[in-house]
Amino acid sequence: VGAMADGPSQQDEDPDPVFPNVNPDADAEHSDAEEEDLLSYPAPTVIGRGAGRYHPVDWVASADLAVEAGSLIPRWKVWPGNNRFFVDGRVMTGPEPGMVLCTSLLLLLPVSCFLIEVAPFVLGIPALLLLTFALVSLFRAAFTDPGILPRQDPKRGFDKEVEQPALRVDQVVNGVKVSMRWCSTCEIYRPIRSKHCAFCNNCVLRFDHHCPWVSNCVGLRNYRYFVSFVFSSFALALYVFLATIVWLVHEARQMEDFHLERFLVKIMITEPIVFILVLFAGCMLCPLGNLSAFHCYLIAVNRTTNEEVTTPYGSRNPFSLGLLRNWKQFIFQPEEPILVQPRALQPFSAARCMGAGSEVPRDSVV
Repeated sequence: VGAMADGPSQQDEDPDPVFPNVNPDADAEHSDAEEEDLLSYPAPTVIGRGAGRYHPVDWVASADLAVEAGSLIPRWKVWPGNNRFFVDGRVMTGPEPGMVLCTSLLLLLPVSCFLIEVAPFVLGIPALLLLTFALVSLFRAAFTDPGILPRQDPKRGFDKEVEQPALRVDQVVNGVKVSMRWCSTCEIYRPIRSKHCAFCNNCVLRFDHHCPWVSNCVGLRNYRYFVSFVFSSFALALYVFLATIVWLVHEARQMEDFHLERFLVKIMITEPIVFILVLFAGCMLCPLGNLSAFHCYLIAVNRTTNEEVTTPYGSRNPFSLGLLRNWKQFIFQPEEPILVQPRALQPFSAARCMGAGSEVPRDSVV
């Protein structure tokens, strides 16, 4: 009777549906057992090229960030993908941010050698302009959200009365049947032309490919910056190569008794930096030129790299608008808004539910 008079028993109370071991009305600190419960929740799965090099963000395991089940935390602190964040979530890139520094050095070092050893002031101005444009395009491609889709979006979900969602939902676009595939990781039907990236572990709108040189996916929102980076890098390599060749021809003309072998030996001994520079620029011209021509073709036919490799629509492309309109769409299409704001606040309980890591889909290899 005394126990009944004191109030309802602990067994009659409804447990917290998210944190069964946490009492939201208690002001005392979490016990060791409660902290272990938070720590036991799985961190995001790291699969693909980023595995072994990605150190996940602290999975909000500390009880200080979740004193109550309704605590609000920035979304980037519990980001389920493999992206890396800097400056308090203001800067986001892919799982390999060191590659952005490596790519930047591959641009800066050759141009610096070119300005010091070869080019006078006037010839150096175009190289500086092209270098600036290439670096700006690189950073915009690396640190721009490529078009990440929100996970468990109710607008792209499935009927909860059905036990298992259909693997695909067919639609007809300009007379061609296309499919929206179910993503078991993000638990959404991916929009047409979207794909789940196996490296960043996100579904990306109009997925083109994952580029390790910019440490980011290339998708709807940053494809233009990526192409600008490729074009400007090719133009820079071509200019440095041709200007260095002109400098070598000028040096050769100054020799009274010219012999090619003796001239090359003299350049390697007296000007080794120039010799390495012309070899490096010449070697870069081939891959950059091929990549520039390939993306010119993709823009002209309105295809992505992923679609060119997998050919999901057969011989007929339902998205092509014609050569001129395809280029016009690429140049003048306004940038789409960000669908997932990393600095937006959300309840910690919802973050835990959305952060459950699952396997990357098998069709996300490309």
